[in-house]
Amino acid sequence: MLMYVVFFYKPCFAYQNLALGSIFNSLKSGLEETLSIWYPAAGRLSLNQADGKLNLWCNNGGAVLAEAVTTAKIIQLGDLSQYKEFFERLAYKPVFHGNFSQMPLIVAQVTRFGCGGYSISIGASHSLFDGPATYDFLRAWASNSAILKEKRSTLQIYKPVHERGPLLVGTQHGQQQLTKLPESGSSAPTRGAAAIDHLHQLIKQALAGPDMKFGGSNFSNTGNSNLVLKTFHLSGAMIESLKIKVFGGESRGSFSCSSFELIAAHLWKVKQCLISVFN
Repeated sequence: MLMYVVFFYKPCFAYQNLALGSIFNSLKSGLEETLSIWYPAAGRLSLNQADGKLNLWCNNGGAVLAEAVTTAKIIQLGDLSQYKEFFERLAYKPVFHGNFSQMPLIVAQVTRFGCGGYSISIGASHSLFDGPATYDFLRAWASNSAILKEKRSTLQIYKPVHERGPLLVGTQHGQQQLTKLPESGSSAPTRGAAAIDHLHQLIKQALAGPDMKFGGSNFSNTGNSNLVLKTFHLSGAMIESLKIKVFGGESRGSFSCSSFELIAAHLWKVKQCLISVFN
């Protein structure tokens, strides 16, 4: 699923004499340059048949950039913060034929308005980008596409780190191959999400250090702190058990909730109970 955002640019004197093709070519070359660094965004998602999870296939499938022209004027759209059906025509939407592994992860459209203003819409796969990553990608694209080149020096551009290894300290050349944590009493590796394994390693490193810092506060790890750090594993059976308690085992009808919503609500309830006990 692509998440869309549309940027509007009112008529600007610096761009009045530039043709749409010039603007489009600048954006196109800038996107190509950005994708050379953010190369996973030019790939495709595929389904891992073994575990049903998504794999990112860096196959250089590319992104899509379209150009369009409208006689409408930006001022005619009124309050741009309010959704209008016309906005749908400002976003490029690839046709879905049932195989999401063929869908691009980045699509964009530049539209020139009758007043000389522009809109640029970007659709990005939320499976690839979170909010901060999307912002960094757009910032890099904007810098690489800048028609007024002198503005580049005023922008701080962050390059992506595609490996998790550098997050771990004490590794050779900042890289480390992590293995699955074995079950208690077993030497066989367990299956799990790689991100969880890396997170567990980071927590272990924090505990092994002399101090831990959370929210700007330092907590000494000498045993004198009241801070207790716990890591819990929630199996599918446990989550299903919670759902049965919530819904009473009856038909859920039109009401449904995700596992994340269920756990978040459960943790909130536990927190409220603790607050009432200590108060």
